Amino acid sequence: MSLLEERKHGLTDPVIAAQILAEIPDQPLDTQRKMCYFVEPRGKRLTEYEIMNCYSQPTPDWISGGLDWGDWTQKFHGGRPSWGNETTELLTTDWHRHRDPAARWHPVYVKAKGEDWRVLQRFLESFSADGSLRMMDPYWRDTVLPAHLGALGYNEYGLFNAHSSVIRDCLGDTLRSTYSFAALDKVDNTQMTQLVRTFIAKLVPGYSDSPAAGKLEWTEGKTYKSARETVEGIWQETYDWNEIMFATHSVYDPLFGQLVRREFFQRLAPAYGDSLTPFVIGGMQTYFQTTKAAMADIFYYCLADDPEYGGYNRRWMRAWIDKWLPRTVAAMTDFIGIYASLPQKKGFTDNQSIAAGVNRVVEDWIADYAEKIDYSVNQSKMVDTILAGLK
Repeated sequence: MSLLEERKHGLTDPVIAAQILAEIPDQPLDTQRKMCYFVEPRGKRLTEYEIMNCYSQPTPDWISGGLDWGDWTQKFHGGRPSWGNETTELLTTDWHRHRDPAARWHPVYVKAKGEDWRVLQRFLESFSADGSLRMMDPYWRDTVLPAHLGALGYNEYGLFNAHSSVIRDCLGDTLRSTYSFAALDKVDNTQMTQLVRTFIAKLVPGYSDSPAAGKLEWTEGKTYKSARETVEGIWQETYDWNEIMFATHSVYDPLFGQLVRREFFQRLAPAYGDSLTPFVIGGMQTYFQTTKAAMADIFYYCLADDPEYGGYNRRWMRAWIDKWLPRTVAAMTDFIGIYASLPQKKGFTDNQSIAAGVNRVVEDWIADYAEKIDYSVNQSKMVDTILAGLK
């Protein structure tokens, strides 16, 4: 007898092999042969974004949309689970329903940022070589940019920090991706406001790129006083992660943020010979529009129009507007007083032009946010309240 015959076992033993074959069913145990068959695509077929993001973290079925069983082994002190439905007042039939219209995930986001910074580098080289800084109004360069653009950087940084607990507590993978990239865009805005001053310091001898003036304006000045208090409230006083994101991206940023970025810096800077700041603000506005589309999918498509809880969620969103809109209007009212300190430019700093800018911001907000959840706003009264801040 050969050594092989003496050591027959497993599949080398014809008897055992026959037993195994007999146990194999005639029909396949699993008829699903597609990758990620358990993910429901937003379109006709799964995208790379959906394959790489959806259900990347195990979620139990007692969180809406979850596909797993059981619970997490680790808990916070007191027994709070690692993730739980009690972290938000809003309800949904599926926390995994959201899809970012920009389909952003890590490689896509990093590639886009690299492209943005290469474009910016080419612009800065051209700006420097062309001597464009010579056209900039000295008051604008030496006073407005260090203090008020610097303070805007602190505003963006505060909103960036407000995302931290949200990214930890939210209940869906695609939600976490969207909130993470929205946060990174905010910290990128902060870096870009500092870049403006650092770049000018390289071109103007003795010009300081210190953030001190912006910090002083943000912490002690009157122009950003109510804005700082609102950001602190969103960041430090709010527990519900949906409320933090709704207050930030559906109330405060589309009102106060648009007033400062678009209607003040982007519109006024060219009147003072500044072509540098509008280029940087343009990048911020691109990020704003990308985030706006993603948040609209979350709050209006997924939550406000949820087949079971839509009406309930709309009531909560209207309550959150009632809470955060007065604070945001106060921030806008404080900021509008900045125009009195500027060298006057007809068509830019006169009351009629300022009112037109405020109306644009409020009109956009009503159409893009308030009306989608049936929130009633008196536009003229709201604008008049903001314009009362004119000195």
